[in-house]
Amino acid sequence: MTGIFIQDTEGPAEIVAMNYYGCDFKVDIYNQEDNSYISQNLSMSELVEPISSVSTTVTSNQSLEDTIIELDDITDFKVSDRVQLGNYIYRIINILDNNITINKGLLENLTSGDDIITKGNLGIYKVNITLSDIGNYTLIGKDSIYGITVSKMIKVQPKSLEKMVNDIKNLEYAILGSL
Repeated sequence: MTGIFIQDTEGPAEIVAMNYYGCDFKVDIYNQEDNSYISQNLSMSELVEPISSVSTTVTSNQSLEDTIIELDDITDFKVSDRVQLGNYIYRIINILDNNITINKGLLENLTSGDDIITKGNLGIYKVNITLSDIGNYTLIGKDSIYGITVSKMIKVQPKSLEKMVNDIKNLEYAILGSL
């Protein structure tokens, strides 16, 4: 999907990394018209929804790559919750008895008594950018935690005459006040 930007107008550019929560994305902006990078290594932030915190502990040692995790108490956990286990965030894909199944294997060993807590991370990353030149660009996001690369096409269009007239009217109202 292509994002549309208005020339010389700041706006959020986003990339989606489904099932990768807590990434550390840096984004490069590549100009397709002249085959050059116009910005590199811009930091992106992850969108985080406000949630009610739920927490408990892991009941047994868990090994790298395990996907079924036994918890002390599964009350209030739901399928699709994002949870932090150790240093990483996973998504719950199944709950059975006192076990949860997570969307990918553990990236580190866990010890009995380690905490598990819900997180609001969405796997959507954004950066505010302003592009001055009309044309087609590619956002290339590179993550240093999981080693993934995600890209998105964007198009910059000129301001419409109607938009410029509205901007001038709004400026007049701001200066002169509404009559």
